[in-house]
This record gives sequence, structure tokens and C-alpha cells, in this order.
Amino acid sequence: MLLNILTRPQQNLKHILIQSFYLPCFLIPTMPYRRLLRWITGLFRLKKSIKIGIYGPPNSGKTSLANRIIADFVGSGEWKVSPIPHETRRVQSMREVVLRSGGKTLTIDLFDMPGITTRDELHSDYFDEFILSGMNEDEAKKRLDEATEGIKEAVSHMRRIDGAVVVLDSTKNPYNRVNALLLGVLRANNVKVIVAANKIDLSEADAGKVRRALHKYPVVEISCTDGTNMEKLYESIIEHMHGK
Repeated sequence: MLLNILTRPQQNLKHILIQSFYLPCFLIPTMPYRRLLRWITGLFRLKKSIKIGIYGPPNSGKTSLANRIIADFVGSGEWKVSPIPHETRRVQSMREVVLRSGGKTLTIDLFDMPGITTRDELHSDYFDEFILSGMNEDEAKKRLDEATEGIKEAVSHMRRIDGAVVVLDSTKNPYNRVNALLLGVLRANNVKVIVAANKIDLSEADAGKVRRALHKYPVVEISCTDGTNMEKLYESIIEHMHGK
């Protein structure tokens, strides 16, 4: 049916619509051919996925959160995690993940973003960590270059997503330049934000400090390791991310 519409000449399109879908003439909009095709495809688009990016500094637990979402709602397809910073250096995505919580659902396209950091930190602190992890200088430089490109890719996606879950390590001070810049750019792009204060299973965690620092945003205290409060996070995503 759709194949007929797309392959037959333009002058026969309205006739095909009337015959194939039993639509009366007055229901077929008068519009240019290409716009009419978009209108037709829209009839079959039953739902629109909300694009959700998982952002945050390196090693805050972004990919661990993505993997838990995948495990809870898809069942397979986990992404690699590592204690070495910038393991994720390209945007990873999974389409049409259906979140369910509290009797409600939300279909999302999930994007796991590379860790966001400043150029200075990347070229000093993280480069040193690469070397200390056992990489030789060439391997460390390659990882640094790939991480730089990954950050650019993650930032460019901010113009395309509807919402973001910003994952912060609750054992670390939330008052820093990277967090301020990240949240500022997301806000400038009209992206809805939920903050996930991760790693609350660790004794040195202070999720309350994250909540106080980012009181303008919904904050959910979680542990991706043991699953604490994941249901609360899913409820928050479904509640806050409907539409842009």
C-alpha cells in the first residue's frame, strides 16, 4: 500500500489514498506532493521516541546507568565499562527503549555520551591517569585524541536531544567548572535535565551536597551498582521528559 503511494505518479496519489484507505475526498489535505507524503507517513507514526542523553564527567557511572536501563527494559546489549577514564569515547545509542514505571510508559532513544571535561583536565590529569594505568605514551595520546573527539560529539548532540540525565559521582564535590558548564550548555539548548547522584552505596558519598548544589533540578540519589532508587529515577524520567 505505501509502496504504491511512493511509486505511482503524483497525479494518482489522491486517488490511491481514497481507494486504499477509504478516505473521503474532503479528508485528503490539499498540499504539495512532498508535504502530502510526510502527512501520510505521520498517519502511521503511532509514537515518537524521546531522545535522552546520559551526560556527566568521566567515571561518574554514565555507562553503568545505561547498562542498567538496558538490563531492566531490553535484556541484552550492554556496553563496556572500565575504571580507566574515557572508556566511552564515541556516542553509543539504543533506539526505542520502553521505560515502564508506576503504570506509565515512555519510549526513548537512549544515548550514552562520552565523559565531559575541560581541555586542561583532559591534557593533564587524565593523560597522567592513562600512563599510570599502564598505557605507553602513544596509547595515551591516542586515547586522549579519541576522548577529545568524543567530547565534541557529545556536545553536538545537545542540539538534538529532548532530555538529559546528568550523572554525578556523589563522593565528589559537585561545585566545579565542568558541572556548571555542562548544565549551562544543556539549559541553553532547552534540554530538560534530571540529575542522578550516583554511587550512594559508597561510605564517602554525600548525595545531600549534590542536591543542595543543584536544587534547581530534580535530583534522584541512586546506586548503579546495587540498583538503589532506580525505580525512582525511572519514575522521574517518565514524569519530566514527556515532550520538550
